[in-house]
Amino acid sequence: MAGLPAAPRPPETAGRSAPPRLAALAAALDDGGSALAQAIEVLRWAVTDAALAASAVSDAADLPVGVADRLLLDVYERALGRVLERTVACPECGEWTTFPLAGDTVGEHWPRSAWCGPGAGVREPTYADLLLAAGDPAALLARCAVGSTPTLTDLAAVEASLCGPLRSSCAGCGVALVDDVDVMGLVLAGLTELQAELDWELHVLATAYGWDPETIDALPDARRRRLADLVSSDPGGRG
Repeated sequence: MAGLPAAPRPPETAGRSAPPRLAALAAALDDGGSALAQAIEVLRWAVTDAALAASAVSDAADLPVGVADRLLLDVYERALGRVLERTVACPECGEWTTFPLAGDTVGEHWPRSAWCGPGAGVREPTYADLLLAAGDPAALLARCAVGSTPTLTDLAAVEASLCGPLRSSCAGCGVALVDDVDVMGLVLAGLTELQAELDWELHVLATAYGWDPETIDALPDARRRRLADLVSSDPGGRG
């Protein structure tokens, strides 16, 4: 590749116990198959022991969906350096209104369960429940039932996920706006785009300098991006 500066000294990789933050996140996405499995692996990578202890669980898959969705918003903000946003066009005036989706805008999660009668109750589902139920409402209800089987209405009353209608008002005319959101899906889409950027950085650095993927993954995130931008600014590079 003509015009490139001499290759910088590769980082020392011996003795490293784990790749840096974003490389580990990309690996977590690869470890999951379905969207739910990906979300679980991302949370297993991201969630601290303190967060698990706060919900009295030892595995991120067993966090209540309301907790898990909010933690995914935190992962998005940490990884991409900005809060997740949703932009909606007003059907009345055509004005675009942007809603930030962050911990301080979606509201705090409160533990939910319901007593449904003598010997009957239901708890909030987890990502593991959703994964194992495989889209079957009856199977999900059976997993979350405590005692005799409650109803799907009871289950809906305790489910606190960030999936459903987002209600606000137009920034232009004030008319009520409703938009269906799925925070888990939106977060995974953003992280997948980030993963593609990481793959591109790995590709251009490996091509330019002959480094192996492990060496590139060992770079601090900021340095890896600077070097990839340097390579891409060359006429023979990406840009």
